[in-house]
Amino acid sequence: MAEYVATSGGSGRNSPKPPDESPVLASREKRVNFWRRAVQAVVAQRNGSRLQELQQPARDAKVSPTTSCLSGSGPIAAVLDGSQLSLRFNRKVRLTLPDDTRPLSASGKAKKSAQPARDLFKELARCRDEKLIRLDLSKSNITIVPPSIKDLTLLTELYLYGNKLPVLPDEIGFLTQLQVLALHENSFTTLPRSMENLNVLRILDLRHNKLQEIPDVVYKLATLTTLHLRFNKIRTVTEEIGNLTNLTILSLRENKVKILPKEIGRLEKLTTLDLSNNQLEQLPAEVGDLVSLTSLDLQHNELIEIPDSIGNLTSLNRLGLRYNRLTEVPESLKCCCSLDEFNIEHNNIVQLPASLLANLIQISSVTLSRNRFTDFPGGGPAQFLSAQSVTMEHNQISNIPFQIFSRAQHLTKINLKENLLKNLPLDIGTWTNVVELNFGTNKLGALPVDIGLLVNLEVLILSNNELPYLPGSIGKLIKLRVLDLEENKLQSLPSELGNLRELQRLVVQANQLTSLPQAIKSLSNLTYVGAGENLLSSLPKEIGQLDKLEMLYLNDNSYLHSLPIELGYCNNLQIMSIENCPLSLIPAEIVAGGPSLVIQYLRLQAPFPNHINRY
Repeated sequence: MAEYVATSGGSGRNSPKPPDESPVLASREKRVNFWRRAVQAVVAQRNGSRLQELQQPARDAKVSPTTSCLSGSGPIAAVLDGSQLSLRFNRKVRLTLPDDTRPLSASGKAKKSAQPARDLFKELARCRDEKLIRLDLSKSNITIVPPSIKDLTLLTELYLYGNKLPVLPDEIGFLTQLQVLALHENSFTTLPRSMENLNVLRILDLRHNKLQEIPDVVYKLATLTTLHLRFNKIRTVTEEIGNLTNLTILSLRENKVKILPKEIGRLEKLTTLDLSNNQLEQLPAEVGDLVSLTSLDLQHNELIEIPDSIGNLTSLNRLGLRYNRLTEVPESLKCCCSLDEFNIEHNNIVQLPASLLANLIQISSVTLSRNRFTDFPGGGPAQFLSAQSVTMEHNQISNIPFQIFSRAQHLTKINLKENLLKNLPLDIGTWTNVVELNFGTNKLGALPVDIGLLVNLEVLILSNNELPYLPGSIGKLIKLRVLDLEENKLQSLPSELGNLRELQRLVVQANQLTSLPQAIKSLSNLTYVGAGENLLSSLPKEIGQLDKLEMLYLNDNSYLHSLPIELGYCNNLQIMSIENCPLSLIPAEIVAGGPSLVIQYLRLQAPFPNHINRY
């Protein structure tokens, strides 16, 4: 039987959380522990003393209620294939057992391995003796790299990430064949000078450490092609960055950099430059010399302007400018005609250069949200020729120009939420490819009849407007799945609403409705109805035909004294809100018991349905 949960306190517009799941049955826990012990015994025999500790089961381990005892995944299945586990050890140098083979604690979580320190020396010795070229000591809980690392002179790849290393030994400089060095997720504040001997190093990963500056030795690694410095505390980048002329990828994301030196322009091979989430206020003009750039991420900084030289970056297909302090963008940006999206969200921009968007002929997404636009960009219909999505929410736009989307044959999503729109354009019926429209939080007083011509529309959001009625043509939107009309001035809903057979979500919360149409019975795919905060005095008995209904919000209808007994036929109903409804025609002790008891009461009163047409 479905469970019904009443909302408690606050506005009825806030949907309550679904009910919690039932606890795990004790019998299931016993069965799982039995099979776990059986499997562990088999594995112990197959792998010998290495896995003896697995013979002690976690008797009190919690079992997820959503996990099948016969599942082919998880810890049990992971240890079934002992041969595969052995191959993993032979193929890859590790210090600890893989996570999925560690013994479970009483809480059901894998314990961290506490291998003796001598294991580290054994692995280094084995790597030396077998002349391995790749060593992976990642996530091994080590705090020191011994000087004997110098013996591994054949190494080309060394992975030390995810440990607790504060320093590297000077002996790291003996690994002159090293090409990949992964040091991320440690506690480094500096690096040894001996690393300048790593004269074939291509990839250096220093993400998630404690660097407050780029170590001097890094600037001497002229062979580097990839340098990751994300998530440190770096404040300055010196002019020596210009030495790294072979770099193709440079990430300084999530640091505290305020100034970028002009020498950055010497990195002519750079294809990806990530400077996002720093404190940059300006860029040097020399950034325009990075002619190989395809991705430039500057979002979440303090940029006030962008240099005109950015127009030289003709290969750029991604430019992140979101969340800065820009008041304008340079007209030269129109030369970056390879851009596939244009996003300047959350700046202080009032207008764009007239021909800018029209020249960016490959953009599929235009996002101008959270700026100070009072009008559409002035480039006319040509500026949206290739756009699939146009988002201009949270501005001060009061008018959509006539035919502005007349050439936008690929446009499927329009979002003008939180503006000052009072009317929609008369040619709205020509937007026939649009799938999603969001005009929420505006000042719309009416919908044009031609809205019914948008036959591909699936999502229509008109919440927080001033609509007193809906045109009957709304019933022609036969693909509509979501209709949001919350907080308008609707006094009734048209019967044509019953034609929306694909509708899954109907939100009419906070209007002036006195009833719901009988045609609601035709909305056979409806799963959500939000009708709280209205003037409803009754519900149509046809609501009982909504077999897929899962959530029904009726809260704060002060004239609602009864519910139809047919509501008991909605067997999939999981959540119903009836708070602040009098329901005086239902026994008070039933109402006091909450929505679950109310539904049970209605089911007892309702006749047993013995045919499809119940009424």
